[in-house]
Amino acid sequence: MGSNAEFAIKNVDFEKTVSRAEHLGLRDLAVIAWRDLEAPDSGGSEEHLTQVSQHWTNAGLSVNIRTAGVQGLPAQVERNGSKVIRKGGRVSVFPGAAFQVLRGGLGPADGVIDVFQGMPFLSPLWTRRPRVGLIHHCHMGTWSDLAPIGLAQLGYCIERFAIRHIYRSTPLVTLSPSSAEEIVKCMKIKPEQLRVGPVGIDSDFIPDTTSGETEIPLVVAGGRFMPPKGFDRIPAILSSVKKKIPALQAVIFGDGPEKSRIESQIQKYSAEDWITLPGFISRENQVSLYQKAKLLIAPSRREGWNMTITEAAACGTPAVATKIPGHLDAVMNQQTGYLVENDYEMAEAIIAGLSDESKRIEMRKNSLEHAQKFRWEHTAAIILNALCDDAESRT
Repeated sequence: MGSNAEFAIKNVDFEKTVSRAEHLGLRDLAVIAWRDLEAPDSGGSEEHLTQVSQHWTNAGLSVNIRTAGVQGLPAQVERNGSKVIRKGGRVSVFPGAAFQVLRGGLGPADGVIDVFQGMPFLSPLWTRRPRVGLIHHCHMGTWSDLAPIGLAQLGYCIERFAIRHIYRSTPLVTLSPSSAEEIVKCMKIKPEQLRVGPVGIDSDFIPDTTSGETEIPLVVAGGRFMPPKGFDRIPAILSSVKKKIPALQAVIFGDGPEKSRIESQIQKYSAEDWITLPGFISRENQVSLYQKAKLLIAPSRREGWNMTITEAAACGTPAVATKIPGHLDAVMNQQTGYLVENDYEMAEAIIAGLSDESKRIEMRKNSLEHAQKFRWEHTAAIILNALCDDAESRT
């Protein structure tokens, strides 16, 4: 896990934390987030919010979520016990959510969860309610991939210079010890403000106890096709692997703005016959794919964690991933997979992982054990506990 003991992942009891929240009057939670789970470009951040919110509502807390609107879908929906209000555009949602909280449009809002999906809602500027900020990762160096130049510059300046001042008295939660270290370094956040709450793994992700993985040397990758994910580099990486392992097959599932670039790279390397792009696939098909695959590959440039790594691990599939914050904790190097510095090392690690059967079987066993540590109930408890700490500091 992370190298900094200051950010060690701590055990927090969920039921005791819920009781503490109720005692402090935190029964109605307002969650403000940029994007909804049903948005076409939703990803791990939205799944994360959905999972933790469901645990809070299952425990009897009221949760109201405000996001930007989703074209063609109702402005309000009930999801897993939470009320989700979807209004406004990708920019207007920021002032809109603030006004809605202040007007009581998200219920009593005993506490506010401010989700940073790149840009934060700057909640300390407009509410004195107990609050917690949820930072998935720093976006340094990738803002230009995510927004037009004006918004990208604004996002960079807020992340680099403003957050440390605006949120100086607000507890913050991030996904991994290595991401916490990067946040302290790049955003100059005080270490004592940060808590680590790693992502959980849904119970659907399990190993196949019947037929097992395929004999075909199959590797998989998946997620939103966004520039920081690096999926467009996969055809070049795998083309060099193919020279050593001619039977290689690959599946890259998901969708997003980088799809056409990935397709052009597949054509460039004449890989149409052995790299498949099935688009978004169901949870059931994801599980089946992980169970059949020998390796997951994750070439991202930025991550807070990367849920596909530990979901694949829960199915017994080791990972080959870039050596970046987030991945440093999701993968135990040489034990549950390989962490690599560049594309050449990634290709060499894939070849090693597919060629050394005994090593891969050992990593499969370690991956299954590693995955047992991650539960959504624990994630929900850590975030709620941070909110309780803020509420208690105000009494």
